[in-house]
Amino acid sequence: MIRINLLPYRAARTKENIRRQISVFSLSIVLIIILFWVFNGYLNGRIEKLSVKLDDLQKEVKRYEEKAKRVEEIKEKLASLNKKIEIVNQLKAFRKAPPKLLAEMTEKVVPDRMQLTKFSADKNSVSLEGMALDNETIAVFMTRLERSSLFNGVNLKSAKQETKFNIDMKNFNIVCKKAVTQEPDKKKADK
Repeated sequence: MIRINLLPYRAARTKENIRRQISVFSLSIVLIIILFWVFNGYLNGRIEKLSVKLDDLQKEVKRYEEKAKRVEEIKEKLASLNKKIEIVNQLKAFRKAPPKLLAEMTEKVVPDRMQLTKFSADKNSVSLEGMALDNETIAVFMTRLERSSLFNGVNLKSAKQETKFNIDMKNFNIVCKKAVTQEPDKKKADK
């Protein structure tokens, strides 16, 4: 029988297997390095695109912030103008009140029997000072004021006897509470 020595064949096969494994391992490492290099390039490209996009967004934010500041300034000016318009409308609405009050007073005065010497009005009340020939004239004047739609309450604060021009007269002080009036409609104020 012939004996064949297979040991060098096995050793050659083992060397070839080791060489193949080393080459596969080397190719795998080279392939992994190439993949990492490609992935790194992809990530760097994305980072660059995102940084450009971020810069564009920051520029846009600055532009919108400037516009927002202008809008806020315009809103402040608009609010100021609206306040001024509201004040003008209030003045228009209430400009007829003082003349109406004075006209009402002249109608309520008892002619040839009394005279008003001081007239002052504020938001809620009217203060009147004057001279009358007697207490009855003061009472008639107060009754006329109470019947007026402009006043809720009429109070005589004081009445003193004084002599002027050789005539006995009554010096009086009356306080009237103004009737609560509703604010005119804005439509009427705009007219």
